[in-house]
Amino acid sequence: MENQGLVASTKSRIIPFEGIRNFRDMGGYKTIDGRTVKYGVFYRSAELTGMTDKDKEMFSSLGIKYIFDYRDDGEALVKPDPVITGVINERIPAIAGEVQGLVQSMEDLVKSELFKDLKTIGLADMYGKMALNSRSYSRLFEVIQDPENMGILHHCAAGKDRTGVGAALILSALGVPKEVVIEDYLITNETLREFQEMIKAELSGKLTEEQIKLFDAMMAAKEEYLQAVFTVIEETYGDLDNYFEKELNLTTEKRTALQNLWLE
Repeated sequence: MENQGLVASTKSRIIPFEGIRNFRDMGGYKTIDGRTVKYGVFYRSAELTGMTDKDKEMFSSLGIKYIFDYRDDGEALVKPDPVITGVINERIPAIAGEVQGLVQSMEDLVKSELFKDLKTIGLADMYGKMALNSRSYSRLFEVIQDPENMGILHHCAAGKDRTGVGAALILSALGVPKEVVIEDYLITNETLREFQEMIKAELSGKLTEEQIKLFDAMMAAKEEYLQAVFTVIEETYGDLDNYFEKELNLTTEKRTALQNLWLE
């Protein structure tokens, strides 16, 4: 059954920037123990390179002190984050190796090694692999335990895959139920729909039928993709508690402290 509370609050947590897609406040979700994730602490988005002057004004009003970027060197070189006075920007790739390299268009991406890899392994497998042995998510969890770093914006290229996994881990650590975590992830299908249709129109006639199907799969947020993260965690560690402690060094005491900081 559709989560009516989530649906009702979706529009209020989407922040409409001119040059940044998929920008959302992760606050407002109820946890298992009845508390609520604070607004104005955790933000997620797509790449920031298109930020306009008006966007910078809005960004400054949000109280963001830290930008955490999951992209690789090639992506950041082609589409760098803007330098914002007073904001720390840290970038640690969430996927080993070059994800897009010097890809400058979606047509390039379709012809890239990433696209070929996805055809072989599938997005669900890629999601599962992201959850383990990740220097990026380990560092993310160090950052969010320090109140001096907050609010934080974490982002990748589209704000869907690498950011989706990061958001799922943050919300899970705070005690948000898995079904709500997945619903939050699926909001991306709404926030990126117009962009996806625009890109498909641009690529019309340039892709084979097989490439179109793979493109659709790559651009979509599907429950099975994020579920793969939880499945890998359970298969590897038994449960989330062990995962957070052994993989991300978030002990029971640290997790309680994290929740006390960012829940109300």
